[in-house]
Amino acid sequence: MVILRYAAKENNVKLLNYSPPVPNFGDDLNLKLWPAMAPSFFSDESGEEAEDEAFVGIGTIIGIDPGRATKLHVFSSGVGYTRLDRWRGLAVRYHCVRGPVSARILGLEERCALTDGAILAPLFGNFECSSNAARGDVVVVPHFESMQFAGWDNAVAMVGFKLIDPRGSPAEVIKALAGARLVLTESLHGAILADAFNVPWRGFAVSRNFSTAKWADWAASVGVDATITMVPPPDPMPLLQFGKRAEPFGARLELSLEVAMREFTARVSSPGQVPYLKLQAKRVLRSVPAMRKVLGFNPERTAQALAKLADEAPYLSHEGLRRSLREEMLERLRALEREYSGTSDAVS
Repeated sequence: MVILRYAAKENNVKLLNYSPPVPNFGDDLNLKLWPAMAPSFFSDESGEEAEDEAFVGIGTIIGIDPGRATKLHVFSSGVGYTRLDRWRGLAVRYHCVRGPVSARILGLEERCALTDGAILAPLFGNFECSSNAARGDVVVVPHFESMQFAGWDNAVAMVGFKLIDPRGSPAEVIKALAGARLVLTESLHGAILADAFNVPWRGFAVSRNFSTAKWADWAASVGVDATITMVPPPDPMPLLQFGKRAEPFGARLELSLEVAMREFTARVSSPGQVPYLKLQAKRVLRSVPAMRKVLGFNPERTAQALAKLADEAPYLSHEGLRRSLREEMLERLRALEREYSGTSDAVS
């Protein structure tokens, strides 16, 4: 279950973001980055909050429960998981969204598609020095929900790579990403933060717990024509928990806008229902580890797939484009601060 979380009481505008049952550095980055980048927007001398107004930042969170807020400032967020009609009747201002998939689905002008707000992380004082660290490790970043299942530490150690737990603090995770030689990541923000710090990366997926829409949205925003490789998990439980994709392990998933649009439509219109018999099978497999081994998933198999992935040509966006996107995002953030300090109340 996902829980709604707001920022601290002294903030003038609420910071609306996801807070999963366990920490996830991509979601938690909101609480560090935005107040540091735009302090005048999020706090004032009175220390009072506007109960009906919220800022929606980093994450696939367009359409999330707005709580008591009736006016939303959307800044670099993306679509992907949630029906958009939840925001019907609200005053929503789209300052920028994560990429062209989000803009197209929302019917916004092309200029509204910018990129993910995490591109600003190198400007945040707690992170900027880590980009100068000596780079040597190949690091692996599973999705935060994949990390609950066994075997990742063994698989990554077998191939001599370094495992990064995305449930760590933003400062810890970003420092490890910025100091890496190569990032292999199931976590989208593992790729976004690696790219922001000029570290090459490759993406992978292990189950149906993967959103083509959000990956395509961001990759297009930074001009990267990437594919995502299917990697077998070290334990079959992610497949039993989230389902197996139709593509075989080793296949490369296309991140085209057309595929992303189709996936988003299917995901929000018909959320998956697990048949009763499949639920019973999951319970048996969870309780009997020996039965899980029969399915052929083990750390050795995952290690081989990760080693092969590391030999592939990595992705990295153009530094000049990142600089331009970062400058444009800062300008839009400054414009929002200036507008908020005045009397303008435009809504689109």
